[in-house]
Amino acid sequence: MDLGLKDKVAIITGGASGLGRMTAEYMRRDGVKVVLADLNEDLLSQTAAELRARGGEVETVTLDVRDYDACRAAADHAVDVFGGVDILVNSAGIGGPMQFFADSQPCDWDDLIDINFRGVINCCRAVVDHMIERRSGKIVSLASEAGKANEKRMVLYGATKGGVISFTRGLALEMGRYQVNVNAVCPGVTKTPMTPWVDDQMEEHADRFYPLGRFGRPEDIAPLITFLASDEASWITGQAISVSGGFGRS
Repeated sequence: MDLGLKDKVAIITGGASGLGRMTAEYMRRDGVKVVLADLNEDLLSQTAAELRARGGEVETVTLDVRDYDACRAAADHAVDVFGGVDILVNSAGIGGPMQFFADSQPCDWDDLIDINFRGVINCCRAVVDHMIERRSGKIVSLASEAGKANEKRMVLYGATKGGVISFTRGLALEMGRYQVNVNAVCPGVTKTPMTPWVDDQMEEHADRFYPLGRFGRPEDIAPLITFLASDEASWITGQAISVSGGFGRS
């Protein structure tokens, strides 16, 4: 299926690893010009080199999504190099400590809130003026099943992802008049560098919660992100779509 993405320009935050990296690979296959943004410079360079070796047109930006001015600079760089920004994928995120809220302190919350929630807001604000001017664009943010149905020991993480879902729905209402689609993708537990605690023994018991009997892989999530970034999804906006092996069944 040709998604019509050839020569579109995408900024992918958290693009050096995990879901961001896999999304960059899927978009590369469809001819998207990719701006990889990540705080890990070494991994960023490595990922970009691998994508270029497979024929990708890739730029890199070292980016801390907590820094609004840096997010604006990343968007400006994409415009300067590739002529515009058609797609924003907000994939940068952290998991945080697995602990009861009553055992946590403000120092445990700051990065979760600033990266997972404020980072999405910063990046969206950095691109919306450009998309409004062009009257087109696609924004896809990584939320989580934890943002729909929270679990103990993940209260703050779930709250940040719930915030992303709410922000996505509200922004979609505002941006629809400019033909800009805004959606969120909600993975279940997915095996990435952000989930090092997931091991084979845990996955043996995944069928207790996941009807498909396993945890997710980046390649389970990236195709939906890529689809939502295409014009084939032109009538989908304001949605928080679960890709979770049946977890929660919502």
